[in-house]
Amino acid sequence: MRPSAFTGGRFLLSAYQLPVWVWPAALITVCGLAVWRGGNYERLGVAGVLLAWALSMVAFKARTEGTQWAILAIDSSVFAVFMWIALRSGRYWPLFTAGFGLLSLATHFASAVDPKVSGWAYWTAERIWSYLILLSLAYAAWTAPYARRANIE
Repeated sequence: MRPSAFTGGRFLLSAYQLPVWVWPAALITVCGLAVWRGGNYERLGVAGVLLAWALSMVAFKARTEGTQWAILAIDSSVFAVFMWIALRSGRYWPLFTAGFGLLSLATHFASAVDPKVSGWAYWTAERIWSYLILLSLAYAAWTAPYARRANIE
C-alpha cells in the first residue's frame, strides 16, 4: 500500500504526510515576512513561489504517478526567476534558492527518464525542495534589514 490512500471518499493520512494546511500556512507566513522585512528581491522570490503554487493548483493532475509536465513548466519559470535574482543580488540566499529550484527540476527529469522512480519518491522529493526554497526565502526576508544596513543588495 502506498503511503497515502484514497478509500471510500476519505483521504487517509499516513505518518509520512503533513496535513494539507501546512504548506499554505507556511507560504502565507513567509509572504507576510517578506512584505514586512524583505526587500525587492525577497518579495519577488516569494511572489514567484505564490504564483507558482496558484498555477500548480490548476495544472496538477491528481492520482497520477507520472511526470507532471505542466508542473515542470511552472517550476522552470520559477527557477528562471530565482536565477535572475541570483545573478543580480550580492547576497547568498538566491544561490541556495536557485539550487533548490534546480534540484526540483532534476527530480522532475529523473521521474521522466526513469519510470522505476515511484510516485511517492517523486512527490516526497518535490515537497522537500519546496520547503527548502520556502525556508531560504524566509531567511532572506528575515535578514534583509541587516543586508540593507550593510549596503548589500
